[in-house]
Amino acid sequence: MRRTMKWWCGATVPSGTDISPQVLKNHCHDMIITLGPATPPEAFLFRGNAYFELGFPYLALADYNTAAGVLNLSGAHQNKCFLALDKFPETQVATYPSSDSHVHLFVTPMLGEGVALQHVNDAVGRGIVAQKALQGGSTVIKPCEPWLKYPILDNSCSNCGCPLPDRSFPCNNENCHEEYCSRDCRTMALGLYHRHVCYNEAFQNIELDVYAQLHAAQKDGDVSVRNATAAQLLALRVISAALIVQTVPSVLPQMRILSGKLSFNPKTLGGSMLHLYERLSRALQIQTIISYEEFLGVLARITANCFQREDSIELHHARSMMNHSCRANAAEDGMTGAIVTKQPVEEGGEVCINYYPQLKDLPYAERTVELRRRGFVCQCTQCQKKI
Repeated sequence: MRRTMKWWCGATVPSGTDISPQVLKNHCHDMIITLGPATPPEAFLFRGNAYFELGFPYLALADYNTAAGVLNLSGAHQNKCFLALDKFPETQVATYPSSDSHVHLFVTPMLGEGVALQHVNDAVGRGIVAQKALQGGSTVIKPCEPWLKYPILDNSCSNCGCPLPDRSFPCNNENCHEEYCSRDCRTMALGLYHRHVCYNEAFQNIELDVYAQLHAAQKDGDVSVRNATAAQLLALRVISAALIVQTVPSVLPQMRILSGKLSFNPKTLGGSMLHLYERLSRALQIQTIISYEEFLGVLARITANCFQREDSIELHHARSMMNHSCRANAAEDGMTGAIVTKQPVEEGGEVCINYYPQLKDLPYAERTVELRRRGFVCQCTQCQKKI
C-alpha cells in the first residue's frame, strides 16, 4: 500500500517519517544553492526552523528575515529567536575545521629546511615542528607576500599598502574609493578581488562604514573593536575574491586549509553582526549563495588566522600555521621578512611566534586581560604556569 506524501521544502517525504533538524537544514540549504534566485521563500523559513531546533537562533533569525521579505509573517518567528538569545550565556565559542587538501600548495613550499607542519595536540591543533635540532637564526617561514591584505592607513595603496606616490593611479571607476601606487597594483586588485564590487555603490558604502568604525575605535583605544572591524574588512575582501571565481568563500582552496575559532556574544550575532550580513547580502544579492552561517565561518577563519599590523591586516597561509607563545622561540626578521628562530630549538620542539609581542613583558594577570581584550585565550606553557 502506497503511503501518503507530504511536502518539505519542495521535496516529498513519506508521511509519518521523522525528519531530523540537521537533515531538513541540509536539504533546504542544497535546494537554496541549486535554485538560486528561483528559491521559494518557504525554503528559508524551513531552514530557519531547522536552525532554531539545532540551537542556533541567530542563524534562524537571518533566514526568518529573508523569508519575511516575501511572505506575510507575523513576527512570531523572529520574536522566539530574541527570547532564546536572552537565555544564552554571554560568550560562546564556535570552531570551524580545516582541510589539508591544499597545504602542499600554499604552506609546504614556504617552510624552511628542517621544519614541518604536523598535529601538535588537541588544544592547538596543527603547528610548525622542528624535524631536527635547529640553531638560532634558522629560517622557519621563507619571505612571502600575503594572499590578501587590507591596508588601513589613509593615503596608502588599496592593494599593497605602500604610501601613495605623488602621481597615484585611481580606479578606472571615478566613483570608486580605491587608489593604487602603480598600474600593476591596479591590475592585480581587479583580478584578485575588486572587479566584482568596483561598481557596486552599496558594497563600497558598507566597506567605508566599517573602515570608519575601525578608525574611530583606534582613536578611542578600543582594541577589541579595532581588531574586530579589521577582520571584517578582510572578510569583505575574501568574499569579493570568491565572487570573482563564482564560488562560496569556504570552497576557495586558500580558505579550506584554515581552521577557525570564534568567541562571540550570541546577542551580537543576532544584532549588529546580522545587520552587517544583511546589508552585504542585499548589496551583492548573495542570499542564496552565501548564508549567514557561511559568512560567520569566513569571519571566524579570518579572525583566527590574520595578522594585524599597524598599517594593514594580512592573511599569510604559512604564517597562520604557527601557534602563539608568550615566550616565543621565533620572530620575523625585520630585514628579510622571514620568520627565523630566536634561539636553538630541539628536534620535535614546536616553533612558535608571539602574536602580540608588545605584551610579552607584562605580568601574567595583566597580559591575560590584554589578550582577552583582543579575543585571544592563550594556552602557552608560560600562561599555563601563570608566569
